Amino acid sequence: MADMLKPVIALGPRKDPEKVSLSELYHENTKLHPDLLAGMIPSSFSRTELVAMTHGYKQYSHAKKVKLIPKEELSTNDRPFDETITTRRSIRNFGRAPLSFWELSKILHQSYGITGEMPIPGGGVQTLRSAPSGGGLYPAEIYLAVRKVESIEPGIYHYNVPRHELELLIPGDPTDSVYEACCNQEHVRRAGVVVLISGVFQRTKRKYGERGYRYVLLDVGHLGQNIYLSCHNLGLAVMTTCGFFDDIANDLLRLDGVDETMLYVAFLGKRK
Repeated sequence: MADMLKPVIALGPRKDPEKVSLSELYHENTKLHPDLLAGMIPSSFSRTELVAMTHGYKQYSHAKKVKLIPKEELSTNDRPFDETITTRRSIRNFGRAPLSFWELSKILHQSYGITGEMPIPGGGVQTLRSAPSGGGLYPAEIYLAVRKVESIEPGIYHYNVPRHELELLIPGDPTDSVYEACCNQEHVRRAGVVVLISGVFQRTKRKYGERGYRYVLLDVGHLGQNIYLSCHNLGLAVMTTCGFFDDIANDLLRLDGVDETMLYVAFLGKRK
């Protein structure tokens, strides 16, 4: 009976069973327990704190802006949702044609755009997005290395969520610098856009403590799936990767790598 309940390790025993795993150590120390729950999450917040939590986004006020197509003008697609889900795949064969301005506007709105709002205690509103987020804190930030998009000059941009616009951070062809950051993956040289997704950990950790680190990673996964579904629904090629040099990518986007750091990459483009 004991052997029947013995766990089976799919990849075999550890090479060094005495070595401490940092991931397991973190996971163990961020578990929820009934006797600890009351002290882990604050039971109340001031109005100032609540307002701050509803502003889960960055803005580059002095950057050149590219206004995207408003959501009211982004028509719906007649492709059945069941078909989109069941046929979703990572597509690595990118064509030479540029993405349209409409397509990029649609993808960003469907992936992380504002889709509604709700009131918060004491006044004000909490904006809601197309992706779920722990506590509605939205710790992810989207940067785009634009290579081939109609009506948008090549460069590295930031997606301003509340204004649904792009903010130009670095003008010029970003191919070589992003190629280096993404471990020299050839997809960079073929995709129309490389989406660089970061996480701002304190947005979530200020409410959920160290366990909030888990939630940030979950949030980025939700966002990544939205990107997949939006692109696939539009008949585009898309694939994602965690293959990037963290410090090089952070330096490229001018992130400190601690409070905000790179977490995920997506390649978008026309299908070949």
